Amino acid sequence: MTAKQWFNWHSLSGVWFGLLLFIICWTGAFASIAHELDWLFNEPVRATEGQSNINLAAAYEMVQETYPDAQIGIAFTGPDTYFAHDIVMRMPDSPWQHVYVDPYSGAIQAETSFFNIQRFFRDFHMHFFGVFDSIISYYLVLIFAVPLCISTVSALYVYRGWWKKLFALTLSGDARAKMASMHKISGVWGLWLAIVISFTSIWYLFEFVRMDLVDGKTAFTDVGDFAVNPLPELPRQNKPQLSVVELFAIVKGARPDLEVKAIRYSGGYFYAEGQSHDWVVRDRANKIYVNPYSGEVVYSQTASSQGLYWRLSDTADPLHFGNFAGVWGKILWFIFGIVISFLVLSGTYMYIKRQFKLRRKDEHRGVVVSLSLSFGMILCICFYAQQTIMGYGIAGRWPELPFASFIFLSAWVSFTCLIIVLWSAALLNLCLKNRGSSFKLGMN
Repeated sequence: MTAKQWFNWHSLSGVWFGLLLFIICWTGAFASIAHELDWLFNEPVRATEGQSNINLAAAYEMVQETYPDAQIGIAFTGPDTYFAHDIVMRMPDSPWQHVYVDPYSGAIQAETSFFNIQRFFRDFHMHFFGVFDSIISYYLVLIFAVPLCISTVSALYVYRGWWKKLFALTLSGDARAKMASMHKISGVWGLWLAIVISFTSIWYLFEFVRMDLVDGKTAFTDVGDFAVNPLPELPRQNKPQLSVVELFAIVKGARPDLEVKAIRYSGGYFYAEGQSHDWVVRDRANKIYVNPYSGEVVYSQTASSQGLYWRLSDTADPLHFGNFAGVWGKILWFIFGIVISFLVLSGTYMYIKRQFKLRRKDEHRGVVVSLSLSFGMILCICFYAQQTIMGYGIAGRWPELPFASFIFLSAWVSFTCLIIVLWSAALLNLCLKNRGSSFKLGMN
């Protein structure tokens, strides 16, 4: 392919997919720091300072005793030491909710709705709030891995010798020249994350296609036929189970290397997952199943024991969101996620501006069609967002959010809408100018 052809692929991927691709990248940037945003805007999420003396199992039992009628789904440690333990539970005839336990004082700090800032960005970024209420919603997001990958690969050909231009910012010339300079230098600095996001997004798309069309396997080991290495479900027995604290101690004894991040019951077993010696893997890469009646360790998995494919599968998430390097890694992913979002919008604007300058009158049709389809999709997303969010509330009502979290999400939605409206208006204005100029040329 010639440089001009690469440029056309690079530009047209933004013209046709720019708005929705921006939304995906924009929400992904915030999703990478969503837990920290909850910590910032929701006080019960925060742990007090001190010596940790309440482990996850003790917090689990504390919630069990306080809410004897509750069904506990899973218990998490926080992403860092300044987070409270998070026990997800539900009362009879009520939706799931978070209960936060301070790991230092042992105090149950609050019950909050399962819907929070992290859930908002996860539902938005992962499947557009389940738009069309089916598996299609996941593919509607994943398919955008293709134009993102095209834009990233083509940029390497369009902007040759990019590594020499890390500081080549020029603010002279007209508005288009300034925008072009900012676009290029942003692309140079954000290229590493664009490659990472493109690769992991294509991987997610491949995994979904494999799961849906080939083998239906979603895990290496689990209880059920959906696992490559299925464990038989453990039947109930007529004898008491060991306590969660006792089972947790068995896990630590069997796997002293395991930093437990989550515990729950799965298929009758006591289950724990977390981090060990393997680097850049999600928590469920390391897991252990214990018979809660006998205390026998039924299965213990490490990230490296699954084989190459599932090891790569467990690496995709940490690479995609940058959560393997602590809060500073997440902040880095957030900053450059914003950069990629800017690249999507600025690249499309410059391309249309260029077509106007070259007096190519047909380009406005593609822009108008693309924007019409994108806005139609946004309206569908808004409808399903309302349905999804209300599903987290009691009796079909909106879930109660901490006031600060509500203000943040409201401000974020308003700001995002403003960006979309201003960018769309700028594109349409260029198209109208282009069309008007072409009409005048035809009259002359």
